[in-house]
Amino acid sequence: MTDGLKLFGVIQFGLADILDITIISVVLYYVFLLFRGTRAVQMFIGGALLLLTWIIAQWWELHTLVWMLSNLATLGVVAVVILFQPEIRGALVRIGQSVSKVDVKSLFFHKDNLDEITEIINAAVQDLAKNQFGALIVLEKRVGLKNYADTGEILNARISTRLLRSLFFPNSALHDGAVIINTSRIVAAGCILPLPSMISDQDSGLGMRHRAAKALASESDALVIIVSEETGFVSIAYRTTLRRKLSAKELEAEIKRHWRDLFEDKRAPSA
Repeated sequence: MTDGLKLFGVIQFGLADILDITIISVVLYYVFLLFRGTRAVQMFIGGALLLLTWIIAQWWELHTLVWMLSNLATLGVVAVVILFQPEIRGALVRIGQSVSKVDVKSLFFHKDNLDEITEIINAAVQDLAKNQFGALIVLEKRVGLKNYADTGEILNARISTRLLRSLFFPNSALHDGAVIINTSRIVAAGCILPLPSMISDQDSGLGMRHRAAKALASESDALVIIVSEETGFVSIAYRTTLRRKLSAKELEAEIKRHWRDLFEDKRAPSA
């Protein structure tokens, strides 16, 4: 491409040059991210100093120094590959892992964040149920649950399957309490939920987790997920109802139904 602007009236500068610089900048940025925190960073600094020395030597016409640095650069490429083989191998592995995690379907079809969060929570619940680890997970909606969150440990952590599983692992410090989650974060763990003041005949056969779940659901708009330690069955409490022995698909549908309008509100353009 010959057409284009002249930078400072001297250098021809076109669209291809802008694209070239942009691509190189992005590549260098991600290379830096791959090697950040490794000893390769010091190597880059040393290489930059040698390059600066070579430029100064060229400018001042220090021919012997230029010759020495040029030959050192040739040997340096081989030395870098040998010395930094673990870092290079690790960087290539991370690139491969990142590529393998790309969901091709999501490139063509929009995947709602609600789907992702639902999958994370559902996967944790199914794993807890499989291992018969008792759990109590509260999905907060519009009614704030700060007074209950304050009874536990405030986490404000990213929602992840691994973290949810670990919070309910037997003998862990927080496994007996409830975990409160909003649409974006795990708010708190080890929380104490209210118990009903009166127990009906219908609820007399329920365990403490189920009773606490029903009590909280009846006084808020939260959806409470219960995993039975005795049977591994998954139940949900919402308002005045308690549904037991939910399948993975049923739980997924209930979580999406519970939070769908909140995610739609987030997507709605502000007036």
